[in-house]
Amino acid sequence: MSSRGLIGLHFLMSDGLEKPNPELRKLIRSHVMLGKNQGKKLPPRKRKTKMVETLSSSSSDPAPPPASDPDEGLTGSATSSITATHPKPVLPLTIPRKLGSGMSTISFADALEPGTIEVVLQLSSIAKQMLFPLERCMFFDRRAENWIAPLAVDPAYLHAMIFGAQFYFDALQSGGSAYISRRSMPHFLTTLRLLRERIANDDEQAKLSDSTVAAIMGLVGHAHLTGDFKSARYHMEGLYKIVCLRGGVTSFRKNAKLLVEILRCDIGIALHGGSKPIFFNNPSRDPFLSYPDLVSLVELTKPRKTDSKHDSATFVEDIDHELAQAWTIISDFCSVINFAVDSELRISTETFLDTMASVVYRLLYMHFETGSKDEAIRLGLVAFLCSVFLQWKHLGMSYPHFTSMFRSCLVGIASERVTSELMVWLLMVGSVSVFDESDDGWLKPLLRVNISLCVIDDWNKMQELAKRFMWIGLVYDKPGKMVFESTIA
Repeated sequence: MSSRGLIGLHFLMSDGLEKPNPELRKLIRSHVMLGKNQGKKLPPRKRKTKMVETLSSSSSDPAPPPASDPDEGLTGSATSSITATHPKPVLPLTIPRKLGSGMSTISFADALEPGTIEVVLQLSSIAKQMLFPLERCMFFDRRAENWIAPLAVDPAYLHAMIFGAQFYFDALQSGGSAYISRRSMPHFLTTLRLLRERIANDDEQAKLSDSTVAAIMGLVGHAHLTGDFKSARYHMEGLYKIVCLRGGVTSFRKNAKLLVEILRCDIGIALHGGSKPIFFNNPSRDPFLSYPDLVSLVELTKPRKTDSKHDSATFVEDIDHELAQAWTIISDFCSVINFAVDSELRISTETFLDTMASVVYRLLYMHFETGSKDEAIRLGLVAFLCSVFLQWKHLGMSYPHFTSMFRSCLVGIASERVTSELMVWLLMVGSVSVFDESDDGWLKPLLRVNISLCVIDDWNKMQELAKRFMWIGLVYDKPGKMVFESTIA
């Protein structure tokens, strides 16, 4: 149930109940049933059991309220018991099992082999959990409208989605080759051909549509994942031109998730090779987004928020002013996320987008003296946000240029420039977000020494220290505990 009307904030209340059906079936059903029941008056329903629904024809019963979630309503049972107020007993009627998938009733934008589209829906059903570390406390608005509906009207988008999904299951999930498989190659080539034809035509609406942008994003994502960063940047530059022609990033407010994907790829490409991001690269022509106003949201967390010297004015006044502003926004965002997780609330995609875009791009464009405290904190914040906003490490992606910079900073910084507590936080964040096993030789001894200086002998004390800086338990607790235990062992 939405609490937006109650407090005027970007939170949504979750009832906490497990839905009885897989995400994939809900997604199919939500799109297939769009507009199906308009104008139809349904009799009132009263649920008797979890798996059996009883419908009464009594006209005195009030009509049920409309469902708040358009994905709800698909039951896991193939049979229903139907009774009516009739003088004679009515025998239960068995509804035969449906033939084919839920997508068999949809006409797609291009002819496809039977079952081809299923791979897109399989990926869609797990995409949120796979690509968004904060999925549990985020509300993805208009998913079916923005991501499923275009499959029926835009052939370039259709083939791009099939290609991307097939590539994921063929190469990434199975641990196979990163090359395009025989099954996905035809869709890749068709996507390229259709996009070239569209760009060459005079249909400006088609060129600048969300589905065109999403299709190009499929090419960017593939190039990014396979290490072809020249092609990824080339496609990203094309996306940037489309965004500018549409009026800038603010024109994507109705499809914030699409803009999130664009900016995440832009940030990832910059971190990988050390190049400047394509977006917000000219403050006079392409200014940074304003910091989000999180004050009202933070007010909700105050009973649970732990004050410390690290998120107070005492800590941030000792560092660069712009860096301190970024630190404060991230600290507030962490408080909001931790509160949302504990309270089973959800933030909007817009809150996620505004925080990521306003903070990360500013951090990437800041410059401080090598080996300084400010530079160590800047790099630490970027590493921290890699796990919060990107979380592509589990897909096998790395950021070699950024990782090298952060490694050199931590190894070479003088001990008198940062406290042992800050060094522990920086090392823990780096080990979870960007470093790997090849860094254990220098990282584990350095972390062990500073843990000892902070008199930390168990995970609970380590958590307390991390939370005094900034920490999101949903993202960092599990891998952080593994790093800590392997270090002290």
